Amino acid sequence: METTFTTAGLRRGMTLIWHVAISGFFFAIAVGVVARDAGMSWLEAVVMSGVVFAGASQVAIIDLWQSPLPLLVIALTTLGVNSRMLLMGASMREWFRPLKRRTIWASFFFLTDINWAMAIAERRKGETDAALLMGSGMLLWATWVTGTAIGHAVGGAALDPKALAFDVLVPAFFVIMIKPIWTGRKQLLPWATAAAGAILADSFIPGNAHVIVGGIAGSLVGGLLRDR
Repeated sequence: METTFTTAGLRRGMTLIWHVAISGFFFAIAVGVVARDAGMSWLEAVVMSGVVFAGASQVAIIDLWQSPLPLLVIALTTLGVNSRMLLMGASMREWFRPLKRRTIWASFFFLTDINWAMAIAERRKGETDAALLMGSGMLLWATWVTGTAIGHAVGGAALDPKALAFDVLVPAFFVIMIKPIWTGRKQLLPWATAAAGAILADSFIPGNAHVIVGGIAGSLVGGLLRDR
């Protein structure tokens, strides 16, 4: 399929992800509150959200925030948690290959679990406009940074995402995305392997290794089956 990159694709990406961005906004508020409680300044918390732009990694950073800062530990922890992005990026290689390098790098800065799942689902349905990923990511980024800023500045539990049931939106979105990604029974074994690997790693390996173990296990099985 031919690859395009248009402003219409940017807008479409934002349209497809806006409801999940609301959930991310409220979670970012919680991150801002926790960051303030951990001793981060308002500017530090906002810059962290703007540059790192990864919820799980940011929570890990906040847990490690102390004086003096364990920079090496923070870097390795962030690398470990976000290493799943390598697999996610690789899965979109063919789609983005025709684009200019600066467009690819800019798009993948905004890569998250959510808009990756959405973009892959749309690609499976015949979508050619790669700007979908950037557009959706830009909206997620804007709401994430804004939520962090508000959470740190205001604090408190006035906008608790669980109390408002916004925490249901993200898992519900992934459940919905299963249908367009599903291509047949052949996917059952890789998915089951990924789930089993993640559960076992979460039980026996400290940290966030379950993300990588599950992803690699499922990918290996999927690759072996594809070669047959």
